[in-house]
Amino acid sequence: EEKVKKELRKSLSDLQEFFLQESKHEEMTSANRQLKMEREIHQQELANLRSELQNVKIKHELDVQELMKHLKQEKDDAEAQIRILKMELIEEQNIAKTQFQQLDKIKSEWDKLKEELTQNEEENIKLRRKCDFLKQELEKKDKQISNEDHLRKMDEARLQFKDQLRHLEVQQESILSMIGSEVDAACEIISRDSMEKLKVIL
Repeated sequence: EEKVKKELRKSLSDLQEFFLQESKHEEMTSANRQLKMEREIHQQELANLRSELQNVKIKHELDVQELMKHLKQEKDDAEAQIRILKMELIEEQNIAKTQFQQLDKIKSEWDKLKEELTQNEEENIKLRRKCDFLKQELEKKDKQISNEDHLRKMDEARLQFKDQLRHLEVQQESILSMIGSEVDAACEIISRDSMEKLKVIL
């Protein structure tokens, strides 16, 4: 019986060791299977990430190309606009130069007319003084006439003075008319161009 017990115990021990090894083997197999599944999952995720990264890179390159194309188009448009603005600026500068020359010419003519007007006014003042003097002389001579001969002579002199006075008045009106014509001509020259252009020049 002791011998049988020993054999049975040994058999039991062997069985337990066998079952333990089998259990460990199954655990290892299960662990390997689990690791394999997880590795496959990770590899699939890695492949998905790589594919997504590739797609992102392609999209980024396309976006960069589109952006560069858009920037080139904007640059070309800006350069074309700059060329147009430069041409317009040159044209405006030429117009402004011409208008400045015209303005200088008008100023010169205006100064000349102003000087002529001043001279004519001085001549007019002299004529007025001469007329006043002749009137005073006529009045004096009228007062000094005491008889008919003197009256007749003074009448003749008075008529002569009146003729001179009339001539002076006609000459004065002619001068004033000429001054008015010159002023009108100056105003017409000044107002000939557009007021907006003159505003731009000023």
